[in-house]
Amino acid sequence: MATITDPSLTLSFLGGDLQAAHPSVQTIGQEHIVRRTVAFHQQLLSGLKSASNQVDLLLHGNCAAIEDIVATEGDIKAVLRDGSATLFTGYLSTNFTWTVTHSGKKALAITLEDTGTRLLGKAFIPGGKHLFNCSASAAIASICAAAGITVSASCIFIPHIVTSTVESTRSCRDILDRLVYELGHVYCFDPLGELRLFKVDCTSTEDLPVLDRDDLAVVGGNAITLSKRIRQYKSARVSFTRLGTASDYLVYRNTTGRGEGHPYCYMKLDPGAHFDGTEIHTESGWEEAQADSLRKAALIEACNASGEGAIVGSNGIIAVSDVRMDFASESGSVTASITAAGGPYLRIQVHNGGSLPYHVTRLDAYASIIHIRDTNIVRTAATAFEGESSDNLLTDELEFVHDRSLAQAHANLLGQYHRHSNCRYTFFSERDIPPGSVVRLVDNAFSGLDVAVMVTARTFTDESPVFQYQAVGISAFDLGVAAHLETIAGGSGDTAGEAGPPGEDAYQVQVVSEGGTTFRMGQPFSTTMVARVFKGGVEVTDNFTDSDFRWSRSSLDAHADGIWNSMHYSAGSKSLTITQQDAVGRSNFFCTLLRRI
Repeated sequence: MATITDPSLTLSFLGGDLQAAHPSVQTIGQEHIVRRTVAFHQQLLSGLKSASNQVDLLLHGNCAAIEDIVATEGDIKAVLRDGSATLFTGYLSTNFTWTVTHSGKKALAITLEDTGTRLLGKAFIPGGKHLFNCSASAAIASICAAAGITVSASCIFIPHIVTSTVESTRSCRDILDRLVYELGHVYCFDPLGELRLFKVDCTSTEDLPVLDRDDLAVVGGNAITLSKRIRQYKSARVSFTRLGTASDYLVYRNTTGRGEGHPYCYMKLDPGAHFDGTEIHTESGWEEAQADSLRKAALIEACNASGEGAIVGSNGIIAVSDVRMDFASESGSVTASITAAGGPYLRIQVHNGGSLPYHVTRLDAYASIIHIRDTNIVRTAATAFEGESSDNLLTDELEFVHDRSLAQAHANLLGQYHRHSNCRYTFFSERDIPPGSVVRLVDNAFSGLDVAVMVTARTFTDESPVFQYQAVGISAFDLGVAAHLETIAGGSGDTAGEAGPPGEDAYQVQVVSEGGTTFRMGQPFSTTMVARVFKGGVEVTDNFTDSDFRWSRSSLDAHADGIWNSMHYSAGSKSLTITQQDAVGRSNFFCTLLRRI
Protein backbone atom coordinates (compact mmCIF):
# COMPACT_ATOMS: atom_id res chain seq x y z
CA MET A 1 0.00 0.00 0.00
CA ALA A 2 1.06 3.61 -0.31
CA THR A 3 2.97 4.88 2.70
CA ILE A 4 0.75 6.37 5.38
CA THR A 5 1.71 10.03 5.58
CA ASP A 6 -0.53 11.46 8.30
CA PRO A 7 -1.76 8.68 10.63
CA SER A 8 -4.11 9.35 13.52
CA LEU A 9 -6.08 7.11 15.88
CA THR A 10 -9.33 8.34 17.44
CA LEU A 11 -10.42 6.44 20.55
CA SER A 12 -13.93 6.63 22.05
CA PHE A 13 -14.03 5.31 25.61
CA LEU A 14 -17.48 3.78 26.11
CA GLY A 15 -17.21 2.46 29.66
CA GLY A 16 -17.88 5.76 31.45
CA ASP A 17 -15.12 4.96 33.95
CA LEU A 18 -12.40 7.48 33.05
CA GLN A 19 -10.91 9.84 35.59
CA ALA A 20 -12.49 13.25 35.98
CA ALA A 21 -11.47 15.70 33.29
CA HIS A 22 -10.27 12.90 30.98
CA PRO A 23 -12.21 13.25 27.70
CA SER A 24 -14.20 10.26 26.45
CA VAL A 25 -12.96 10.89 22.90
CA GLN A 26 -9.20 11.21 22.41
CA THR A 27 -7.21 11.52 19.17
CA ILE A 28 -3.67 10.19 19.03
CA GLY A 29 -1.62 12.04 16.45
CA GLN A 30 1.19 10.77 14.24
CA GLU A 31 3.84 11.89 16.75
CA HIS A 32 2.67 9.13 19.13
CA ILE A 33 2.24 6.34 16.53
CA VAL A 34 5.46 4.44 15.87
CA ARG A 35 6.09 4.55 12.12
CA ARG A 36 6.58 1.35 10.14
CA THR A 37 4.73 -0.70 12.79
CA VAL A 38 1.18 -0.44 11.38
CA ALA A 39 0.25 -3.89 10.01
CA PHE A 40 -3.10 -4.71 8.40
CA HIS A 41 -4.35 -8.33 8.47
CA GLN A 42 -7.38 -8.85 6.23
CA GLN A 43 -8.95 -12.30 5.93
CA LEU A 44 -12.16 -12.74 3.99
CA LEU A 45 -12.49 -16.52 3.94
CA SER A 46 -11.74 -19.31 6.38
CA GLY A 47 -12.70 -22.24 4.17
CA LEU A 48 -16.19 -21.17 3.17
CA LYS A 49 -16.87 -19.41 6.48
CA SER A 50 -16.53 -15.74 7.37
CA ALA A 51 -13.27 -14.55 8.91
CA SER A 52 -12.09 -11.25 10.45
CA ASN A 53 -9.70 -8.30 10.08
CA GLN A 54 -7.36 -6.56 12.48
CA VAL A 55 -4.63 -3.93 12.63
CA ASP A 56 -1.52 -4.06 14.83
CA LEU A 57 0.50 -0.98 15.75
CA LEU A 58 2.74 0.54 18.42
CA LEU A 59 2.14 3.67 20.49
CA HIS A 60 5.07 5.60 21.92
CA GLY A 61 5.33 5.15 25.69
CA ASN A 62 4.80 8.88 26.34
CA CYS A 63 1.34 8.87 24.69
CA ALA A 64 -1.11 10.35 27.22
CA ALA A 65 -3.96 8.09 26.10
CA ILE A 66 -2.12 4.96 27.27
CA GLU A 67 -3.09 5.65 30.89
CA ASP A 68 -6.77 5.48 30.01
CA ILE A 69 -6.30 2.52 27.65
CA VAL A 70 -4.81 0.48 30.47
CA ALA A 71 -7.19 1.68 33.20
CA THR A 72 -10.62 1.46 31.54
CA GLU A 73 -12.72 -1.69 31.75
CA GLY A 74 -15.17 -0.61 29.07
CA ASP A 75 -15.06 -0.96 25.30
CA ILE A 76 -12.88 1.42 23.31
CA LYS A 77 -14.00 2.18 19.78
CA ALA A 78 -11.08 2.93 17.46
CA VAL A 79 -10.90 4.72 14.09
CA LEU A 80 -7.57 4.73 12.23
CA ARG A 81 -7.16 7.43 9.60
CA ASP A 82 -4.57 8.72 7.18
CA GLY A 83 -5.36 12.38 6.97
CA SER A 84 -9.09 12.55 6.22
CA ALA A 85 -9.28 9.01 4.78
CA THR A 86 -10.64 6.32 7.12
CA LEU A 87 -8.54 3.17 6.97
CA PHE A 88 -10.10 1.00 9.69
CA THR A 89 -12.97 1.19 12.18
CA GLY A 90 -13.24 -1.29 15.04
CA TYR A 91 -12.51 -1.78 18.72
CA LEU A 92 -9.35 -1.91 20.76
CA SER A 93 -8.45 -5.44 21.82
CA THR A 94 -8.15 -6.03 25.55
CA ASN A 95 -4.78 -7.68 24.91
CA PHE A 96 -1.85 -5.26 24.81
CA THR A 97 1.81 -5.54 25.79
CA TRP A 98 4.71 -3.29 26.54
CA THR A 99 7.63 -3.61 24.13
CA VAL A 100 10.68 -1.76 22.88
CA THR A 101 11.00 -0.13 19.45
CA HIS A 102 13.94 -0.58 17.09
CA SER A 103 15.35 2.66 18.45
CA GLY A 104 15.19 1.34 22.02
CA LYS A 105 12.19 3.39 23.18
CA LYS A 106 9.34 2.03 25.26
CA ALA A 107 6.08 1.42 23.35
CA LEU A 108 2.66 -0.17 23.84
CA ALA A 109 1.63 -2.80 21.28
CA ILE A 110 -2.11 -2.67 20.59
CA THR A 111 -4.49 -4.47 18.25
CA LEU A 112 -7.60 -3.07 16.59
CA GLU A 113 -10.30 -5.71 16.04
CA ASP A 114 -13.02 -5.35 13.44
CA THR A 115 -16.56 -4.44 14.46
CA GLY A 116 -17.85 -7.99 14.26
CA THR A 117 -15.15 -9.47 16.48
CA ARG A 118 -16.31 -7.29 19.35
CA LEU A 119 -20.06 -6.86 18.80
CA LEU A 120 -21.30 -10.12 17.29
CA GLY A 121 -20.62 -12.02 20.50
CA LYS A 122 -23.80 -10.54 22.02
CA ALA A 123 -26.85 -12.74 22.56
CA PHE A 124 -29.39 -12.21 19.79
CA ILE A 125 -32.35 -12.17 22.19
CA PRO A 126 -32.33 -11.89 25.99
CA GLY A 127 -34.64 -14.87 26.48
CA GLY A 128 -37.17 -17.18 24.88
CA LYS A 129 -37.25 -18.12 21.20
CA HIS A 130 -37.24 -16.18 17.95
CA LEU A 131 -38.60 -17.27 14.59
CA PHE A 132 -36.94 -16.19 11.37
CA ASN A 133 -39.33 -16.56 8.44
CA CYS A 134 -38.32 -13.74 6.13
CA SER A 135 -35.84 -12.77 3.46
CA ALA A 136 -32.20 -13.42 4.29
CA SER A 137 -31.44 -9.70 4.13
CA ALA A 138 -34.22 -8.93 6.61
CA ALA A 139 -32.82 -11.56 8.97
CA ILE A 140 -29.30 -10.15 8.62
CA ALA A 141 -30.60 -6.65 9.36
CA SER A 142 -32.30 -7.82 12.57
CA ILE A 143 -29.18 -9.68 13.72
CA CYS A 144 -27.02 -6.61 13.10
CA ALA A 145 -29.54 -4.38 14.89
CA ALA A 146 -29.36 -6.65 17.94
CA ALA A 147 -25.56 -6.50 17.87
CA GLY A 148 -25.39 -2.73 17.33
CA ILE A 149 -23.87 -3.04 13.84
CA THR A 150 -24.70 -0.91 10.82
CA VAL A 151 -25.39 -2.67 7.52
CA SER A 152 -23.74 -0.82 4.65
CA ALA A 153 -26.00 0.75 2.02
CA SER A 154 -23.78 -1.08 -0.50
CA CYS A 155 -24.44 -4.49 1.07
CA ILE A 156 -25.68 -7.23 -1.28
CA PHE A 157 -29.42 -7.92 -1.01
CA ILE A 158 -30.38 -11.60 -0.60
CA PRO A 159 -34.10 -12.15 -1.29
CA HIS A 160 -34.24 -15.89 -0.48
CA ILE A 161 -36.57 -16.84 2.37
CA VAL A 162 -34.91 -18.33 5.46
CA THR A 163 -36.79 -20.12 8.21
CA SER A 164 -35.52 -21.22 11.61
CA THR A 165 -36.27 -20.86 15.30
CA VAL A 166 -33.29 -19.77 17.39
CA GLU A 167 -32.78 -20.02 21.13
CA SER A 168 -31.72 -17.21 23.44
CA THR A 169 -28.47 -19.06 24.10
CA ARG A 170 -27.19 -18.35 20.58
CA SER A 171 -25.01 -15.37 19.79
CA CYS A 172 -25.45 -12.99 16.88
CA ARG A 173 -22.21 -14.35 15.41
CA ASP A 174 -23.34 -17.96 15.55
CA ILE A 175 -26.61 -17.16 13.77
CA LEU A 176 -25.10 -14.82 11.18
CA ASP A 177 -22.20 -17.16 10.40
CA ARG A 178 -24.55 -20.06 9.75
CA LEU A 179 -27.14 -18.10 7.78
CA VAL A 180 -24.79 -16.52 5.24
CA TYR A 181 -22.74 -19.73 4.93
CA GLU A 182 -25.78 -21.76 3.89
CA LEU A 183 -26.46 -19.18 1.16
CA GLY A 184 -22.91 -19.21 -0.19
CA HIS A 185 -21.85 -15.83 1.23
CA VAL A 186 -19.47 -14.48 3.85
CA TYR A 187 -19.65 -11.16 5.66
CA CYS A 188 -16.91 -8.62 6.19
CA PHE A 189 -16.57 -5.03 7.43
CA ASP A 190 -15.58 -2.02 5.36
CA PRO A 191 -13.26 0.79 6.57
CA LEU A 192 -16.24 2.49 8.25
CA GLY A 193 -16.99 -0.64 10.27
CA GLU A 194 -20.21 -1.38 8.35
CA LEU A 195 -21.21 -4.88 7.34
CA ARG A 196 -21.03 -6.04 3.75
CA LEU A 197 -21.57 -9.41 2.08
CA PHE A 198 -19.42 -11.25 -0.42
CA LYS A 199 -20.79 -14.06 -2.59
CA VAL A 200 -18.34 -16.93 -2.93
CA ASP A 201 -18.41 -17.62 -6.65
CA CYS A 202 -16.19 -18.12 -9.67
CA THR A 203 -18.16 -18.00 -12.91
CA SER A 204 -15.14 -18.30 -15.18
CA THR A 205 -11.37 -18.66 -15.13
CA GLU A 206 -11.00 -17.14 -18.59
CA ASP A 207 -9.46 -13.69 -19.15
CA LEU A 208 -8.37 -13.33 -15.52
CA PRO A 209 -5.91 -10.64 -14.35
CA VAL A 210 -2.44 -12.19 -14.61
CA LEU A 211 0.40 -11.89 -12.12
CA ASP A 212 3.69 -13.04 -13.61
CA ARG A 213 7.35 -12.40 -12.91
CA ASP A 214 6.89 -8.71 -13.63
CA ASP A 215 4.23 -8.43 -10.91
CA LEU A 216 5.47 -10.89 -8.29
CA ALA A 217 7.95 -9.83 -5.63
CA VAL A 218 10.60 -12.03 -4.06
CA VAL A 219 10.55 -12.00 -0.26
CA GLY A 220 12.79 -14.28 1.77
CA GLY A 221 13.96 -15.94 -1.42
CA ASN A 222 10.40 -16.88 -2.52
CA ALA A 223 7.86 -15.32 -4.86
CA ILE A 224 5.27 -18.12 -4.61
CA THR A 225 5.02 -20.96 -2.10
CA LEU A 226 2.63 -23.89 -2.39
CA SER A 227 1.22 -26.16 0.30
CA LYS A 228 -1.10 -29.04 -0.47
CA ARG A 229 -3.32 -31.04 1.83
CA ILE A 230 -3.23 -34.80 1.36
CA ARG A 231 -6.94 -35.22 2.06
CA GLN A 232 -8.98 -34.63 -1.09
CA TYR A 233 -12.75 -34.23 -1.08
CA LYS A 234 -14.61 -35.79 -3.98
CA SER A 235 -18.25 -35.14 -3.17
CA ALA A 236 -20.67 -33.44 -0.78
CA ARG A 237 -23.83 -34.61 0.95
CA VAL A 238 -26.21 -31.98 2.29
CA SER A 239 -29.40 -32.68 4.22
CA PHE A 240 -32.31 -30.27 4.44
CA THR A 241 -35.98 -30.27 5.36
CA ARG A 242 -38.84 -29.12 3.19
CA LEU A 243 -41.58 -27.18 4.94
CA GLY A 244 -45.34 -27.02 4.68
CA THR A 245 -48.05 -24.79 6.16
CA ALA A 246 -51.52 -25.25 7.59
CA SER A 247 -54.04 -22.89 9.14
CA ASP A 248 -56.35 -23.26 12.13
CA TYR A 249 -54.57 -26.45 13.12
CA LEU A 250 -55.05 -28.06 16.56
CA VAL A 251 -51.66 -27.64 18.27
CA TYR A 252 -52.58 -28.06 21.95
CA ARG A 253 -55.28 -29.91 23.86
CA ASN A 254 -55.44 -30.23 27.64
CA THR A 255 -56.82 -33.65 28.61
CA THR A 256 -56.47 -33.43 32.39
CA GLY A 257 -59.35 -35.34 34.02
CA ARG A 258 -60.93 -36.32 30.72
CA GLY A 259 -63.47 -39.09 31.09
CA GLU A 260 -67.11 -39.99 30.77
CA GLY A 261 -69.15 -36.81 30.45
CA HIS A 262 -66.03 -34.71 29.95
CA PRO A 263 -64.74 -35.34 26.39
CA TYR A 264 -62.03 -32.66 26.53
CA CYS A 265 -60.76 -32.08 30.06
CA TYR A 266 -61.93 -31.62 33.66
CA MET A 267 -59.11 -29.75 35.40
CA LYS A 268 -59.81 -28.45 38.90
CA LEU A 269 -58.47 -25.06 39.97
CA ASP A 270 -58.75 -23.99 43.59
CA PRO A 271 -59.47 -20.33 44.42
CA GLY A 272 -56.56 -18.13 43.30
CA ALA A 273 -54.81 -21.03 41.53
CA HIS A 274 -52.80 -20.57 38.33
CA PHE A 275 -52.02 -23.05 35.56
CA ASP A 276 -49.04 -22.36 33.23
CA GLY A 277 -49.33 -25.37 30.96
CA THR A 278 -47.03 -27.54 33.05
CA GLU A 279 -48.38 -27.42 36.60
CA ILE A 280 -51.01 -25.85 38.85
CA HIS A 281 -49.69 -23.24 41.30
CA THR A 282 -51.36 -22.04 44.47
CA GLU A 283 -51.82 -18.28 44.69
CA SER A 284 -48.88 -17.88 47.07
CA GLY A 285 -46.74 -20.27 45.04
CA TRP A 286 -47.49 -18.30 41.88
CA GLU A 287 -46.52 -14.99 43.48
CA GLU A 288 -43.28 -16.52 44.70
CA ALA A 289 -42.51 -17.92 41.25
CA GLN A 290 -43.18 -14.56 39.60
CA ALA A 291 -40.82 -12.83 42.02
CA ASP A 292 -37.98 -15.23 41.16
CA SER A 293 -35.85 -13.33 38.62
CA LEU A 294 -34.02 -16.51 37.61
CA ARG A 295 -37.18 -18.45 36.80
CA LYS A 296 -37.97 -18.95 33.15
CA ALA A 297 -41.59 -18.89 32.10
CA ALA A 298 -42.98 -22.27 31.10
CA LEU A 299 -43.26 -22.84 27.35
CA ILE A 300 -45.32 -25.60 25.75
CA GLU A 301 -44.22 -26.99 22.40
CA ALA A 302 -46.95 -27.20 19.77
CA CYS A 303 -47.72 -30.66 18.48
CA ASN A 304 -50.10 -32.66 16.33
CA ALA A 305 -52.69 -32.61 19.09
CA SER A 306 -55.39 -34.39 17.10
CA GLY A 307 -53.09 -37.17 15.97
CA GLU A 308 -54.02 -36.70 12.30
CA GLY A 309 -51.75 -38.20 9.66
CA ALA A 310 -52.64 -36.32 6.50
CA ILE A 311 -50.85 -33.02 7.18
CA VAL A 312 -48.21 -33.21 9.90
CA GLY A 313 -48.24 -36.83 10.95
CA SER A 314 -45.18 -37.56 13.09
CA ASN A 315 -43.16 -34.66 11.68
CA GLY A 316 -42.33 -31.64 13.79
CA ILE A 317 -43.95 -28.20 13.95
CA ILE A 318 -41.35 -25.44 13.80
CA ALA A 319 -43.52 -22.31 14.14
CA VAL A 320 -46.98 -21.20 15.22
CA SER A 321 -48.84 -17.93 14.72
CA ASP A 322 -52.40 -16.55 14.76
CA VAL A 323 -53.25 -18.62 17.83
CA ARG A 324 -56.94 -19.13 18.55
CA MET A 325 -58.10 -20.52 21.90
CA ASP A 326 -61.16 -22.69 22.50
CA PHE A 327 -61.86 -22.38 26.24
CA ALA A 328 -64.69 -23.32 28.59
CA SER A 329 -65.03 -23.48 32.38
CA GLU A 330 -67.68 -23.77 35.07
CA SER A 331 -67.44 -20.08 35.96
CA GLY A 332 -66.64 -16.74 34.39
CA SER A 333 -64.23 -16.23 37.28
CA VAL A 334 -61.77 -18.51 35.46
CA THR A 335 -59.82 -16.71 32.73
CA ALA A 336 -57.35 -18.10 30.21
CA SER A 337 -55.01 -17.07 27.41
CA ILE A 338 -52.82 -19.00 24.98
CA THR A 339 -50.34 -17.01 22.90
CA ALA A 340 -47.45 -17.71 20.55
CA ALA A 341 -44.09 -17.58 22.36
CA GLY A 342 -41.69 -17.80 19.44
CA GLY A 343 -41.02 -20.68 17.10
CA PRO A 344 -43.10 -23.76 17.93
CA TYR A 345 -43.82 -22.69 21.51
CA LEU A 346 -46.97 -21.55 23.30
CA ARG A 347 -47.41 -19.63 26.52
CA ILE A 348 -50.43 -20.73 28.53
CA GLN A 349 -51.98 -18.84 31.46
CA VAL A 350 -55.15 -19.92 33.30
CA HIS A 351 -56.31 -18.32 36.55
CA ASN A 352 -59.20 -18.94 38.90
CA GLY A 353 -59.99 -15.50 40.26
CA GLY A 354 -63.07 -16.67 42.15
CA SER A 355 -63.57 -17.63 45.79
CA LEU A 356 -64.66 -21.21 45.01
CA PRO A 357 -62.97 -24.09 43.20
CA TYR A 358 -63.99 -24.49 39.54
CA HIS A 359 -63.15 -26.84 36.69
CA VAL A 360 -61.79 -26.03 33.25
CA THR A 361 -63.79 -28.17 30.81
CA ARG A 362 -62.00 -27.28 27.59
CA LEU A 363 -58.59 -25.79 26.83
CA ASP A 364 -57.57 -26.13 23.18
CA ALA A 365 -55.39 -24.02 20.91
CA TYR A 366 -55.53 -23.76 17.12
CA ALA A 367 -52.91 -21.92 15.07
CA SER A 368 -51.39 -21.34 11.69
CA ILE A 369 -48.32 -23.56 11.54
CA ILE A 370 -45.12 -24.16 9.63
CA HIS A 371 -44.23 -27.82 9.80
CA ILE A 372 -41.63 -30.21 8.41
CA ARG A 373 -42.88 -32.06 5.33
CA ASP A 374 -39.91 -34.32 4.81
CA THR A 375 -36.14 -34.59 5.18
CA ASN A 376 -34.00 -34.83 2.07
CA ILE A 377 -30.37 -35.21 1.14
CA VAL A 378 -28.55 -33.88 -1.91
CA ARG A 379 -25.45 -35.71 -3.15
CA THR A 380 -22.95 -34.37 -5.66
CA ALA A 381 -21.19 -37.68 -6.40
CA ALA A 382 -21.15 -38.97 -9.97
CA THR A 383 -23.91 -41.36 -8.92
CA ALA A 384 -26.06 -41.59 -5.82
CA PHE A 385 -24.00 -44.57 -4.67
CA GLU A 386 -20.51 -43.11 -4.98
CA GLY A 387 -18.45 -40.91 -2.74
CA GLU A 388 -19.67 -42.22 0.60
CA SER A 389 -16.25 -42.71 2.21
CA SER A 390 -15.86 -40.52 5.27
CA ASP A 391 -12.35 -39.68 4.04
CA ASN A 392 -13.50 -37.84 0.93
CA LEU A 393 -17.09 -36.88 1.70
CA LEU A 394 -18.18 -33.46 2.95
CA THR A 395 -21.40 -33.50 4.96
CA ASP A 396 -23.59 -30.64 6.09
CA GLU A 397 -27.05 -30.11 7.56
CA LEU A 398 -28.94 -26.96 6.61
CA GLU A 399 -30.78 -25.04 9.28
CA PHE A 400 -32.11 -21.95 7.51
CA VAL A 401 -32.48 -23.20 3.93
CA HIS A 402 -35.43 -25.42 3.00
CA ASP A 403 -35.47 -25.07 -0.77
CA ARG A 404 -34.12 -27.81 -3.02
CA SER A 405 -32.42 -25.49 -5.52
CA LEU A 406 -30.62 -23.60 -2.73
CA ALA A 407 -29.60 -26.86 -1.05
CA GLN A 408 -28.28 -28.13 -4.37
CA ALA A 409 -26.31 -24.91 -4.90
CA HIS A 410 -24.83 -25.24 -1.40
CA ALA A 411 -23.85 -28.86 -2.00
CA ASN A 412 -22.25 -27.98 -5.33
CA LEU A 413 -20.36 -25.07 -3.77
CA LEU A 414 -19.04 -27.34 -1.01
CA GLY A 415 -17.91 -30.00 -3.41
CA GLN A 416 -16.46 -27.77 -6.13
CA TYR A 417 -14.69 -25.33 -3.81
CA HIS A 418 -13.05 -27.96 -1.61
CA ARG A 419 -12.08 -30.10 -4.58
CA HIS A 420 -9.55 -27.44 -5.58
CA SER A 421 -8.84 -25.53 -2.38
CA ASN A 422 -6.55 -28.23 -0.98
CA CYS A 423 -3.82 -26.34 -2.91
CA ARG A 424 -2.90 -23.17 -1.01
CA TYR A 425 -0.58 -20.46 -2.22
CA THR A 426 1.37 -17.62 -0.63
CA PHE A 427 2.73 -14.94 -2.92
CA PHE A 428 3.99 -11.36 -2.80
CA SER A 429 3.20 -8.44 -5.07
CA GLU A 430 2.94 -4.66 -5.13
CA ARG A 431 -0.38 -5.04 -6.97
CA ASP A 432 -3.35 -4.09 -4.76
CA ILE A 433 -5.69 -7.11 -5.03
CA PRO A 434 -8.76 -7.15 -2.74
CA PRO A 435 -9.56 -10.45 -0.95
CA GLY A 436 -12.14 -12.42 -2.91
CA SER A 437 -10.53 -11.59 -6.27
CA VAL A 438 -9.78 -14.40 -8.71
CA VAL A 439 -6.45 -14.03 -10.54
CA ARG A 440 -4.04 -16.18 -12.52
CA LEU A 441 -0.58 -16.82 -11.08
CA VAL A 442 2.07 -17.44 -13.71
CA ASP A 443 5.62 -18.25 -12.63
CA ASN A 444 7.36 -17.88 -15.96
CA ALA A 445 10.75 -17.46 -14.32
CA PHE A 446 11.29 -20.68 -12.35
CA SER A 447 8.62 -23.37 -11.87
CA GLY A 448 6.35 -22.77 -14.87
CA LEU A 449 3.33 -22.64 -12.52
CA ASP A 450 0.13 -21.44 -14.20
CA VAL A 451 -2.94 -21.61 -11.97
CA ALA A 452 -6.16 -19.75 -11.17
CA VAL A 453 -6.49 -18.78 -7.51
CA MET A 454 -8.93 -16.95 -5.25
CA VAL A 455 -7.34 -14.50 -2.82
CA THR A 456 -8.59 -15.31 0.70
CA ALA A 457 -6.39 -13.04 2.84
CA ARG A 458 -3.64 -10.45 2.69
CA THR A 459 -1.23 -8.67 5.00
CA PHE A 460 0.45 -5.31 4.40
CA THR A 461 2.20 -2.60 6.41
CA ASP A 462 3.00 1.09 6.26
CA GLU A 463 6.66 0.14 5.88
CA SER A 464 6.60 -1.62 2.51
CA PRO A 465 4.60 -1.34 -0.73
CA VAL A 466 4.53 -5.15 -0.98
CA PHE A 467 1.41 -7.16 -0.09
CA GLN A 468 1.60 -10.73 1.17
CA TYR A 469 -1.33 -12.75 -0.18
CA GLN A 470 -2.93 -16.06 0.80
CA ALA A 471 -4.93 -17.84 -1.90
CA VAL A 472 -6.51 -21.19 -2.76
CA GLY A 473 -6.72 -22.98 -6.07
CA ILE A 474 -10.01 -22.35 -7.81
CA SER A 475 -11.99 -23.50 -10.83
CA ALA A 476 -15.20 -22.19 -12.38
CA PHE A 477 -18.27 -23.13 -10.32
CA ASP A 478 -21.48 -24.54 -11.74
CA LEU A 479 -23.82 -24.31 -8.76
CA GLY A 480 -26.78 -25.45 -10.83
CA VAL A 481 -25.30 -28.77 -11.95
CA ALA A 482 -27.66 -31.69 -11.38
CA ALA A 483 -27.31 -33.51 -8.06
CA HIS A 484 -28.94 -36.62 -6.63
CA LEU A 485 -31.93 -36.04 -4.35
CA GLU A 486 -33.11 -38.62 -1.83
CA THR A 487 -36.01 -38.37 0.59
CA ILE A 488 -35.07 -40.11 3.83
CA ALA A 489 -38.14 -39.21 5.91
CA GLY A 490 -41.31 -39.00 3.86
CA GLY A 491 -43.56 -36.00 4.15
CA SER A 492 -47.23 -35.97 4.98
CA GLY A 493 -49.87 -34.22 2.97
CA ASP A 494 -47.70 -33.62 -0.10
CA THR A 495 -49.55 -32.59 -3.22
CA ALA A 496 -49.15 -35.00 -6.11
CA GLY A 497 -48.99 -33.63 -9.64
CA GLU A 498 -49.58 -35.40 -12.91
CA ALA A 499 -47.68 -38.62 -13.39
CA GLY A 500 -44.48 -38.29 -15.39
CA PRO A 501 -42.80 -40.90 -17.58
CA PRO A 502 -41.96 -44.14 -15.79
CA GLY A 503 -38.55 -44.12 -14.14
CA GLU A 504 -37.69 -47.72 -14.88
CA ASP A 505 -34.01 -47.31 -14.01
CA ALA A 506 -34.55 -44.96 -11.08
CA TYR A 507 -33.71 -46.24 -7.61
CA GLN A 508 -35.15 -44.71 -4.48
CA VAL A 509 -34.27 -45.58 -0.90
CA GLN A 510 -36.95 -44.78 1.66
CA VAL A 511 -36.35 -44.96 5.39
CA VAL A 512 -39.33 -45.54 7.66
CA SER A 513 -38.87 -44.84 11.36
CA GLU A 514 -41.27 -46.94 13.42
CA GLY A 515 -41.10 -44.63 16.44
CA GLY A 516 -41.42 -41.34 14.55
CA THR A 517 -38.90 -38.99 12.97
CA THR A 518 -38.49 -36.23 15.57
CA PHE A 519 -37.35 -36.71 19.17
CA ARG A 520 -36.64 -34.29 22.00
CA MET A 521 -32.93 -33.84 22.70
CA GLY A 522 -31.93 -35.12 26.14
CA GLN A 523 -34.99 -37.36 26.52
CA PRO A 524 -34.87 -41.17 26.23
CA PHE A 525 -36.17 -42.68 23.00
CA SER A 526 -35.82 -45.77 20.89
CA THR A 527 -36.86 -46.33 17.31
CA THR A 528 -36.14 -48.81 14.55
CA MET A 529 -35.47 -47.45 11.08
CA VAL A 530 -36.23 -49.73 8.14
CA ALA A 531 -34.84 -49.16 4.63
CA ARG A 532 -36.99 -49.94 1.60
CA VAL A 533 -35.71 -49.90 -1.98
CA PHE A 534 -37.82 -49.07 -5.02
CA LYS A 535 -36.87 -49.38 -8.67
CA GLY A 536 -39.15 -47.69 -11.16
CA GLY A 537 -41.78 -47.39 -8.43
CA VAL A 538 -41.74 -51.12 -7.60
CA GLU A 539 -40.35 -52.29 -4.27
CA VAL A 540 -37.30 -54.52 -4.72
CA THR A 541 -35.99 -54.61 -1.15
CA ASP A 542 -36.05 -58.41 -1.02
CA ASN A 543 -33.56 -58.55 -3.91
CA PHE A 544 -30.85 -57.12 -1.65
CA THR A 545 -29.02 -58.58 1.33
CA ASP A 546 -28.13 -56.86 4.60
CA SER A 547 -24.57 -56.29 3.38
CA ASP A 548 -25.89 -54.05 0.58
CA PHE A 549 -26.93 -51.35 3.05
CA ARG A 550 -24.78 -48.92 4.97
CA TRP A 551 -26.02 -46.60 7.76
CA SER A 552 -24.42 -43.27 8.63
CA ARG A 553 -25.06 -40.27 10.86
CA SER A 554 -24.71 -36.52 10.27
CA SER A 555 -24.70 -33.89 13.03
CA LEU A 556 -22.87 -30.67 13.85
CA ASP A 557 -20.11 -32.74 15.48
CA ALA A 558 -18.17 -34.10 12.49
CA HIS A 559 -15.59 -35.85 14.71
CA ALA A 560 -18.23 -37.78 16.66
CA ASP A 561 -19.98 -38.62 13.37
CA GLY A 562 -16.76 -40.11 12.03
CA ILE A 563 -16.44 -42.36 15.10
CA TRP A 564 -20.10 -43.43 14.91
CA ASN A 565 -19.89 -44.11 11.17
CA SER A 566 -16.69 -46.11 11.59
CA MET A 567 -18.28 -48.27 14.31
CA HIS A 568 -21.29 -49.00 12.08
CA TYR A 569 -19.52 -49.23 8.71
CA SER A 570 -19.16 -53.02 8.67
CA ALA A 571 -22.58 -53.70 10.22
CA GLY A 572 -24.72 -53.74 7.08
CA SER A 573 -28.43 -54.21 7.70
CA LYS A 574 -31.81 -53.32 6.25
CA SER A 575 -32.84 -51.95 9.63
CA LEU A 576 -31.18 -50.04 12.44
CA THR A 577 -32.36 -49.45 16.01
CA ILE A 578 -31.15 -46.23 17.62
CA THR A 579 -31.59 -44.65 21.04
CA GLN A 580 -30.70 -41.32 22.60
CA GLN A 581 -27.15 -42.65 22.98
CA ASP A 582 -26.76 -42.56 19.20
CA ALA A 583 -27.72 -38.89 18.85
CA VAL A 584 -25.38 -35.93 19.33
CA GLY A 585 -27.56 -32.82 19.43
CA ARG A 586 -29.49 -32.47 16.21
CA SER A 587 -28.66 -35.67 14.29
CA ASN A 588 -29.85 -37.18 11.03
CA PHE A 589 -29.39 -40.82 10.07
CA PHE A 590 -28.97 -42.01 6.50
CA CYS A 591 -29.06 -45.33 4.70
CA THR A 592 -27.07 -45.83 1.50
CA LEU A 593 -27.54 -48.63 -1.01
CA LEU A 594 -24.09 -49.92 -2.00
CA ARG A 595 -24.99 -51.70 -5.23
CA ARG A 596 -27.62 -51.80 -7.93
CA ILE A 597 -29.06 -54.77 -9.78
